[in-house]
Amino acid sequence: MIHTVTHAVTQPAPHPKGRVLHVLTALDFGGVESQMRLIAAHASASDWGHDFLAIGAGGAVQRDIRALSGRADALGVAVAIPSPRAGLALWRYLRRTRPQIVHLHGAEANFHGIPAARLAGVPVVISEEIGIPRHSPKARHVFAALYRHADRVVAISNAVKAAIADQGEAPAAAITVIHNPFEPQPFRPFPPLQGRVELGFVGRLEPVKNPIAVVEAAALLRDRGLAFRLRLVGDGSLRPALAARIADLRLSDCVFLEGFHPQPFDMLAGCHFFLQPSVTEGFGLAICEAMSAGIPVIATAVGGTPEIIDHGETGWLLAEPDARHLAAAVETALSLGEPALARIAERAAASVVTRFSPGLYLQRCDTLYDTLFQAWDQRRHKRGLP
Repeated sequence: MIHTVTHAVTQPAPHPKGRVLHVLTALDFGGVESQMRLIAAHASASDWGHDFLAIGAGGAVQRDIRALSGRADALGVAVAIPSPRAGLALWRYLRRTRPQIVHLHGAEANFHGIPAARLAGVPVVISEEIGIPRHSPKARHVFAALYRHADRVVAISNAVKAAIADQGEAPAAAITVIHNPFEPQPFRPFPPLQGRVELGFVGRLEPVKNPIAVVEAAALLRDRGLAFRLRLVGDGSLRPALAARIADLRLSDCVFLEGFHPQPFDMLAGCHFFLQPSVTEGFGLAICEAMSAGIPVIATAVGGTPEIIDHGETGWLLAEPDARHLAAAVETALSLGEPALARIAERAAASVVTRFSPGLYLQRCDTLYDTLFQAWDQRRHKRGLP
């Protein structure tokens, strides 16, 4: 059963250019939810008004957006594909609120939102793919048909764009890349390499993030004589397996499962290296956050990660997401010495703060919104519509 907090639907406040409704699966915890919180917090940087809607459950981010005086609703219906109830509820909501633009985030939102928005008469419909798509042949045909009815497909990285095009779901010319924004962390200078080396991981404890490789790399480093402490911040289905692996490898005195923390990088103050051996990565928000905090990153060269890290200049890219490559990369990085590592940390922070700030993200969105809405308005006038 889905539990959510809902309120009576009210007409959103007017805005000079109009209002964008961001539609996603839920407004509780998660990467996409965090992005919505950032948009709400920095909405003054946009020429458009921004509202938010969860097809499923509301929750923590919904409350945060409302505390920022933003509009955030939740329909509280099942989002699994297919769900006629979700499509109907979304259509009814759009008919009542009448946004100028609907910006859909994720597969479920795209599946239900494109037909609902078109039937509701929304002028501009944007579909965003939030990760590397892994669709079956049947699903590829379905999304290809859906995307033909969207005004634009947005990809969060060039890697995601290439995957969409390669799978035949949309032509490259119909896809716009807008990298995700992130909230920069407080920068801390690279700490002295005295005594043990501090290693960190932040993320969901799920197979896609590959935390097992981090623990096994720690065992290799221990066996090679490195004194270190490894802290894994996050929670997920692999936590019991990780705890067992830590015990089996006799790492309990130097590897710690810290669990979920609302400010994970506070837990990594004084960290020398951030380890992210993901199997796949649509973009890599945690990587950006670590780099902005001044923590050099070692991450797998998958998905959008190579668009963030310049290998050897602002971090290191792994050819394979396994313990052997990860341990070797840590040793290679340590061999550079403190001054070189401090310079890498400074370059990395400047790089991500310059390229992926919330303000820049909203400017890029505004450019897309303006272009698509003006094209709709011109078509309307040509047809003699009011």
